[in-house]
Amino acid sequence: MKVVISCLNSKYIHASLAPWCLLSGVKEFAKNNYDIKVLESTINGNLHDFAGLIINENPQVVSFCCYIWNITHTLEICKEIKENLDCKIILGGPEVAYRPKDVLEKYDYIDFVLSGEGEWNFPLLLDNINDDLSIVDGLTYRKNNEIITNSEIEHTETPPSPYSEEFYNNLKGRIAYIETSRGCPYRCAFCLSGRCSKLLFFDLDQVKKDIINLANSGTQTLKFVDRTFNANSKRANEILLFIKENYGKEIPENVCFHFEIAGDILTEDTLEILSQMPKGAVQLEIGMQSFNEETLKKINRKTNTQKLIENIKKLLQMGNMHIHIDLIAGLTGEDLDSFKHSFNIGYSLKAHMLQMGFLKLLYGADMREKPEDFPCEYNENPPYEVISTPWLSADEMRMLKKCEDAVDRLYNSGRFLFTLDYLIDEIGISPIDLFNDFGNSVDGTNMRLSDYAVKVYGYFKDKCNEQILREKILCDLLSCSSSVQIPEIFKIRDPIYKKVKKYFIENVDKNMKIAILYSKNEIFAVKQSGEKDFYGRYKGEIYKNSFILEE
Repeated sequence: MKVVISCLNSKYIHASLAPWCLLSGVKEFAKNNYDIKVLESTINGNLHDFAGLIINENPQVVSFCCYIWNITHTLEICKEIKENLDCKIILGGPEVAYRPKDVLEKYDYIDFVLSGEGEWNFPLLLDNINDDLSIVDGLTYRKNNEIITNSEIEHTETPPSPYSEEFYNNLKGRIAYIETSRGCPYRCAFCLSGRCSKLLFFDLDQVKKDIINLANSGTQTLKFVDRTFNANSKRANEILLFIKENYGKEIPENVCFHFEIAGDILTEDTLEILSQMPKGAVQLEIGMQSFNEETLKKINRKTNTQKLIENIKKLLQMGNMHIHIDLIAGLTGEDLDSFKHSFNIGYSLKAHMLQMGFLKLLYGADMREKPEDFPCEYNENPPYEVISTPWLSADEMRMLKKCEDAVDRLYNSGRFLFTLDYLIDEIGISPIDLFNDFGNSVDGTNMRLSDYAVKVYGYFKDKCNEQILREKILCDLLSCSSSVQIPEIFKIRDPIYKKVKKYFIENVDKNMKIAILYSKNEIFAVKQSGEKDFYGRYKGEIYKNSFILEE
């Protein structure tokens, strides 16, 4: 029997792990032999062409891994496949696993929905697809005009490794993913990871082998998909030490390991190991969600916020890792003032990225299944983003959306850090109000960096010292890009510039980009071929040799 396992990724750079997990399950547990092919595309690709690619394989079974970012496109492809091919279509993944009956009722071209762990029940379904379906755990199917759902089985053993030769041939240097545990110790009301009753840790010896193989696959980023990597600190330490001891040896030096962690439960041992990791080898994503204690309690999130702040500061002081922190707008009990307070605390930590997320009501999450406890209005279409809550109006949510765009362009991009520090200090405005005011006054959609810089200058020049603002923006532009064109509005036709440029060519470095800071009688210089920091910026240097300017 010919089988195609498919997945639509959000971008080409992401290499989905799920199809290969299913394939490994079939190889390990299926009683029969199958001709199986994994086919991937992206939601940005031509859906008709991808459907045609699958149809040309002429499979008897087609399966798709479904998530909020791909479900709409996946259903379009499934419909086209069923119209042109006599086959069975199976859907699985978090976007369908918690509403299987609803999927079969709405879409008559879908034959089966699988819930639970696919490594075990997917091969069982293939073996019995024309036989007794009642033995397939987690399966929802039609029988005599009735929709039937079989109960799920929990597995306590490590699933077979998805990393076959075929997987590595398909990876082609994209972001690689590794799963070393399933489940989560937390039961956050907005999340699905803690729904399973167990937290299963995979065999460590196999994990170490997979780390070495993936690190040598050509990828530059290896992401751990464990929802809380440091849930077991002893185990996390062993993996981190393994990476540290092999980095630059069996692990190439250009590979970066990405972990999602709970910042407040970091132990001193883990912090010590992280402090010793090679620069650039690790990036950490830390979900803060909110600093409102009552909100955290209402969404079942247990967090020691003071410890979280302390540990994030310690991580940033180490200077060897990229630190990414998250906040979520729209949580229960958090109004605009409370969210602003949370944001300002997050911003004060100066992480390399401060992500403003917006609450999404996922199928299967408590927030969707218990509306009486978590009242809100949300979009019925994927990704089911919250529109308003009893604490945040629709207008306030729209305002925060524009604020998010300003945060991404001004701060997370790393392109206006000098400018932001100056403005917040000079104007005496809180970070969230600065981003909010600017984001809701300026539309920066699809705007080039140079044009956006002009917008920043135009908006803020009457609120501060115009000369210093010009110089701060100029320093930012020189620090973040080697190709940016300096807008005319920032240029000053001064004969001394040529003399300064000549001095740097002859005495410092001919590749330096320079700006004269008239407000301080200094020179700012950047070597744009040099090493970048964790913001993606080149390091600038201040030259106080005023004689260069005075000669």
